[in-house]
Amino acid sequence: MIKKNLKEWEECLPHVEFAYNRAVHSTTELCPFEVVYGFKPITPLDLLPLPIHERVNMEASKRADFVKKIHVKTKELIEKKGKSNAARMNKKRKKMLFKPGDLVWVHFRKDRFPKLRKSKLKPRGAGPYKVLAKINDNAYSIDLPEDEFGVSNSFNVADLTPYDGEDLGASGYEEETSIARGGEEQLDMKMDVKLDKELDMKISHGRAREEREECARGEEEVQAGRSVDRPPPAARSRPGDRSPTGRQPEERIVREPCNSVAARLTGPQTGPPVHAR
Repeated sequence: MIKKNLKEWEECLPHVEFAYNRAVHSTTELCPFEVVYGFKPITPLDLLPLPIHERVNMEASKRADFVKKIHVKTKELIEKKGKSNAARMNKKRKKMLFKPGDLVWVHFRKDRFPKLRKSKLKPRGAGPYKVLAKINDNAYSIDLPEDEFGVSNSFNVADLTPYDGEDLGASGYEEETSIARGGEEQLDMKMDVKLDKELDMKISHGRAREEREECARGEEEVQAGRSVDRPPPAARSRPGDRSPTGRQPEERIVREPCNSVAARLTGPQTGPPVHAR
């Protein structure tokens, strides 16, 4: 409905409201218009066939009885739907009951304890506190120090958790604090791993630099030996020709010093040593 009219979306609200109030709800099996006024609003499509005579000229008493029946039926359907939802929601929920004298943890809600829930690192509750009296199955009076918190000592059962003698409060309400501490430990571990990796990279780079320098020195020694006692020039070969060893002549001169250096670094030398002349 809105499509490209993003800046004029408020002009579409009346049409959306009309469509919603005319749609049939699954709970009441009626549309909101029919529940409140007793009839559905007429749309341009409804004007094609003429409306029934009883709907247009309905008497006041008959109309009132009709609306009452709709309200009674709507109430029954809402109660039926509520029981169905409650049965589905309470299927895995345990009924929690306390007796006077039991120890419980008290949950801090943001709307009731705004000062205690300002920071995410603060605990979510406190305790243990003693149950003074049972108001009903859903409400209890707790021995809570009013001068410390300044709130009523009546709490809903959803805000109470049974206290275990071995429970030090590290689970449940102090979960955020433990998570924060665990996050700091994980951060320290990540920093240590990062430093180790950087150190390994530095060592490997230094090792590679030493190897390059060693190769360069070997090449300089070979070039110096060739300049003192230069061998007779070899026959010129075409680009595709290779020596009996399977390598280009120039390739042998460049690679042999590097191979000898790598052999000294990694293990015993397998080939004949190369000496500068």
